[in-house]
Amino acid sequence: MKIRFLPFVASFVFSVALFGACGAVEMSGSVTVNQTSDTAANAKIDATNFARRQILSNVLSKYADVDSLNDLLQNTPSDELVNLIESSSVSNEHISSNGYTATIMMNIDNDTTKKWLDANNVRNWVPETEIREKFKAFIVVPNGVADWAEIKRVARENNVELETQVIKGNQILVNLPINIRSKFTASIRDLGWRYADNGGVLQIWK
Repeated sequence: MKIRFLPFVASFVFSVALFGACGAVEMSGSVTVNQTSDTAANAKIDATNFARRQILSNVLSKYADVDSLNDLLQNTPSDELVNLIESSSVSNEHISSNGYTATIMMNIDNDTTKKWLDANNVRNWVPETEIREKFKAFIVVPNGVADWAEIKRVARENNVELETQVIKGNQILVNLPINIRSKFTASIRDLGWRYADNGGVLQIWK
């Protein structure tokens, strides 16, 4: 397949952002949950809420005063803790009529979490990552929505959301974290996609 680049691509400066002086520290954790309730749906909700609270406690205990942290976690509603999670994934999921079992992995949003701890006077040294290392990918989706959905699914399986910059016809420009580049390209290759590097920009097509 010969890729024809649209004129708008030339207007972008394709470069990889550099880390800030502090560097980026990914905070993530996983737990296995086994929850029962009156319905499977409620069991899943309870299990997810438990996993979120437990992962936050496990991970943040390395970066904050433990007693103050646990007190804050106990007194913060689950719907507020959702804002501290950047992404999540589920594996080994089993659902029964009133039960839910799974292994849940969550990535914590460093910056939102630090602001939350600071606002609640919890002494902490959570690293901020306002500047993140990313790369650009230029994707050609010959089958339109179906191909785009497949690419987005691969990204989510790698625990990230595509940051869409431009969509024009069947060509899409996105940003992705540099640290998942190898896993991402391996995943799309297994699905029949091809890719090549062009001056730091990943070109993807079928």
